[in-house]
Amino acid sequence: MLHCSSCATDVPPGSRFCLACGAPVSTLSAAATIAIAPRHAAPSSGSFDEGRFPAGTLLAGRYRVLGLLGRGGMGEVYRANDMKLGQPVALKFLPESTAGNERMLARLHAEVRIARQVSHPNVCRVYDIGEIEGAPFFTMEYVDGEDLGSLLRRIGRLPGDKAVEIARRICAGLAAAHDKGVLHRDLKPANVMIDGRGQVLLTDFGLAGLAGQVEGGEIRNGTPVYMAPEQLAGREVTARSDIYALGLLFYEMFTGKRAFEDTRRTAPPGVSTLVKDVDPAVERVIARCLEQGPRNRPSSALAVAAALPGGDPLAAALAAGETPSPEMVAAAGESESISVRTAVVCMAVVIAGLVAMAVIFPYASALGNTPFEYSPEALAQKSRDLIRGFGYTQKPVDFAYEFRLNREFQMYAARQEKKEVYQAQLASAQPPLLYFGYRQSQQPIHPGK
Repeated sequence: MLHCSSCATDVPPGSRFCLACGAPVSTLSAAATIAIAPRHAAPSSGSFDEGRFPAGTLLAGRYRVLGLLGRGGMGEVYRANDMKLGQPVALKFLPESTAGNERMLARLHAEVRIARQVSHPNVCRVYDIGEIEGAPFFTMEYVDGEDLGSLLRRIGRLPGDKAVEIARRICAGLAAAHDKGVLHRDLKPANVMIDGRGQVLLTDFGLAGLAGQVEGGEIRNGTPVYMAPEQLAGREVTARSDIYALGLLFYEMFTGKRAFEDTRRTAPPGVSTLVKDVDPAVERVIARCLEQGPRNRPSSALAVAAALPGGDPLAAALAAGETPSPEMVAAAGESESISVRTAVVCMAVVIAGLVAMAVIFPYASALGNTPFEYSPEALAQKSRDLIRGFGYTQKPVDFAYEFRLNREFQMYAARQEKKEVYQAQLASAQPPLLYFGYRQSQQPIHPGK
């Protein structure tokens, strides 16, 4: 049995490096350290590919390489231990052939800058950037798990309930990126990681860009079979281009098959023709994400999440700027056994009330004149994130949110201020007339309680 002199861990015979810390090992009877293979030495016949940096190599006096995780057109990724902080990390290097390319270096720096703007449990964190022997790299969170592409190749499609759960988490991570104005531009199964605890993380922001700043030839950078039509045509790339890729990703998760094998964008076979037990809500969500026109797709990743089974389709329709149909109202009330007729009557009453308010109070409507930086669904998600941050991690049975009007100030301002002054106060929210309230419970929440 071999013994690691660095961490005192026993190592199986025949191993050159410690599986725990990656350090070279010695026998108990002799303290001679096994030599590390030269960095550019060609692998022997039949040996596995260790990449540029064999296991055990100490980089920058800080990172002990444990092995090559993978390589692709954008470089190599290694698993390593950060000896200074005592935690596992992943190191991403540019390909050797492009390490001196100024454009590639600029892209690497841009990836780090952009990715560090997004902090969310469903987004892989990026830590820092550095250089070793002329080879630039950056460090990021190491995810001990499997990418979704590999998982789908191994097991085929995901079970429906598990696919919905993963889909929600992907939406949450993408919404966090979009909230910072960051477009991913390369959403695909290989860029979604699932760790050993079942946590879902979006990775590889190597092609990410800031909304409104991606133009010219950069628009078409990405993986063609997961691109939206407008991106393939080089016209534009927006958050709704990511929503299209999200639809392709979900199609593959629920069916086990790609929607497209090439860049032709004809309508793919319906999900229900491939999977008989799929929830109709899933098929509707995917179909809307895959609309040819960007404006016909859901307006946000949160709207997509709300429209998934178990979500809030009414909230999804409102977030997308749509008028909910009576059927949608009825479907939303199925758990309460509301008939279609009752739903239609209720919807008619609501619409009539809204019309009356618009006619009678054209200038006093705080809701209509106050600007909102975030949608109600985004505010609700931020509230849930705060609650989890306070330690309440148990999934709620029910939740509710609302806008509350500062009626006292509204009545005072409407009487005392000139119309243009009052409207300016509404537009600047100084003072705010509307407050957002959110609550959740382990018991069903009843109206009026």
